[in-house]
Amino acid sequence: MTYKIGLDIGTTATKACAFNEAGEMISIVERGYELLHPEPGAAEQEAEVVFSAAEDALAELVKNTDGKPVSIGLSCPMHSLLLLDDNYVPLGNVLTWADARPQDAMKGFESKERHDLHELTGTPVHPMSPLVKLCWLSNDYPERLKAATYISDLKSALVHRWSESGFWIDEQLASATGLMDLETSEWANVALKKAGIDKDKLPQIKPAATELKWRKSVAIKLDLTGVSLYLGGSDGVLANLGSGIMDCGEVALSIGTSGALRTTHTKARVDPKHGLFNYKMKDGLYVIGGPTNNGGKVLEYWTNLLSAHFEDVGAFIDAAVSVKTEDSPKFGPWLYGERAPLWDASATASLTGLRGHHQPAHIARAVLDGVTDNLIVILRSLEEVVGPAERILGSGGFTKSPAWTKLLGERSGRKVVVADAAQASAYGAALVGSVLQPLG
Repeated sequence: MTYKIGLDIGTTATKACAFNEAGEMISIVERGYELLHPEPGAAEQEAEVVFSAAEDALAELVKNTDGKPVSIGLSCPMHSLLLLDDNYVPLGNVLTWADARPQDAMKGFESKERHDLHELTGTPVHPMSPLVKLCWLSNDYPERLKAATYISDLKSALVHRWSESGFWIDEQLASATGLMDLETSEWANVALKKAGIDKDKLPQIKPAATELKWRKSVAIKLDLTGVSLYLGGSDGVLANLGSGIMDCGEVALSIGTSGALRTTHTKARVDPKHGLFNYKMKDGLYVIGGPTNNGGKVLEYWTNLLSAHFEDVGAFIDAAVSVKTEDSPKFGPWLYGERAPLWDASATASLTGLRGHHQPAHIARAVLDGVTDNLIVILRSLEEVVGPAERILGSGGFTKSPAWTKLLGERSGRKVVVADAAQASAYGAALVGSVLQPLG
């Protein structure tokens, strides 16, 4: 038996997954690590810890899975930034998408400039993006940028460590930097000028299906000699591929601690007024959607705050749906700032309309409705661009709650079904070598 491997390198864990020819996951190995918060607003990873976790997970997967691996594809979160020295050794930690410290750098972007950069690159101008992170470093820590020979993301640094092919980044991750022209798949001079960097410091941009040449020592160490290694892409885009969402008739909805809605379409340029990201999957295909910071962790916050009344999030949701929306307060769910639909990292939450007869269940209803309606606002913006969704494929922790799944269907007016794909980003990574090959 042969199998394909998808290596999904996440924010707090790496998952190595083996899939058989039928697309069934036959084995998984997970290695966790800490998301670091050395100061308020910071959200960092220690690169060497992540690299070691990825190698350990791969080696154990191969050792304990029956059959022969034939290929590996790589998946990684978007928007990471890592500075490297002249030997490609990390200078400090990885800045993840969740790092909010670059917020002050937003003051350096005029409204029209934000609009034009968003339209050009597909990436909203927001502290999550490497473009804004670089502006922040340039303004606040110029010595750190000056010391860096190369400017990387997490996966490009790993690719250079594992392969002899070069310092490469895939189109999917490059399109999420805020630095790539989405139509040409080349670094955009206007964005580079704004960031104050030269393109020679950046990786070369390659298609996700590009095959890499292993460093012999790494292949031997991981027992992967002769196994094809593909550059792969970003977790969000690959989740669409792994879920089979290759046109705009279906929308993927994932809600864990945060959340996102995404679909696949064919346009490289989308009007920024819709407040959506637009990232490249391959030539002629793009993943469009909106991420929210405020998913399940908002419910967890309120469950903990009202722990005398709700033993867990499930009980919180059950209590919420037992009361009517019309008799509840209103909740603006932006406890953790917001990406879509606001794109404002400084946004705050609000609870209004609270009256003396309201009980904890009424507050629970307000919170659940607030989080849900925020997602539906993103859905409506998405539908303005690609047309009505025929159905929504749900994944993540919220699918464990039939009540929340039902509520989403009722409030959106769309059919919500639980997606079958297990570890969709990893499965998408496993497929890149065969599915995302260029035509002709």
